[in-house]
Amino acid sequence: MSTKIVQLKARADDPDIGLVKGEPFYVVTSADAVVGLDKFIAKQVVTYQPATETNDGLMTADDKKKLNKIKAEPLEGLKFKSPDGSVFVLSVDNEGKPVFTKEESDVH
Repeated sequence: MSTKIVQLKARADDPDIGLVKGEPFYVVTSADAVVGLDKFIAKQVVTYQPATETNDGLMTADDKKKLNKIKAEPLEGLKFKSPDGSVFVLSVDNEGKPVFTKEESDVH
């Protein structure tokens, strides 16, 4: 099915709408004036549920897991891994001096 586009020509000069005689123009309408357009548009709209750590939504579940790991409040420590795989936690003491503490491994 093809859609016909109707182009009109101004019958006379009309300064109120900015047309001069013989100038082509198109009819301006609104979406609610087109029968069935609202149903067509509703079919095209994609809606998303909120993402959880197990179900995709507006973002993937994996991205939601990563986002949940981000802490916005002041951190008590940052973990760093040394070249040999040891993990160290950087924190500060009550005077603000840096303190590195080796994290104990669960492997015996």
